[in-house]
Amino acid sequence: MRCRSEVDRRHKLSDDPANRPRPGSDDFDPKQHTWDGREWWTADHKLWWDGTRWQPEDAPRPQPAPGTRQKPRPPGWWRDFWLGLAGTIVGNGLLFVLVSLLLRSDSPTVQQIALALPWLVNLGLLIFFAIKRVPVALGMVTAYSVAFGLVLVAGIVFLAICFGALGSGQGGIP
Repeated sequence: MRCRSEVDRRHKLSDDPANRPRPGSDDFDPKQHTWDGREWWTADHKLWWDGTRWQPEDAPRPQPAPGTRQKPRPPGWWRDFWLGLAGTIVGNGLLFVLVSLLLRSDSPTVQQIALALPWLVNLGLLIFFAIKRVPVALGMVTAYSVAFGLVLVAGIVFLAICFGALGSGQGGIP
């Protein structure tokens, strides 16, 4: 149960800039603010967010150094990236469980579908997100890269263990 009504909350927020919610907080409502590609503005364009507090519109804004071209990322870019990375890991874990269950089937058709399913899902979602939400696709590619790196390191360790035993005169491959 809320202590004050939505109307009281909006009225209090508009009166005192120090009490306005900051971007990223739970109380921040993007519908009441405007993103201009560099910073958040209030709907009436009287205050802008400098990263620590709300500033009046005539306050000087920091300029990028000359010769540097900074393209600001829109709000939610990093959130989408991390959701793509974590979603790929969790999704492939669930996909592994599903494929394991489907491979127990006696039907060869179901087994073939189960073996094709990870390729179809991963490539399909990667292509879809590369078109619709690029940060999610970059998170997915990062997850695939991390998995590939871990498999590569495990292969090198396995190779060293197997052939290390051969070089020491201990016999064959364990």
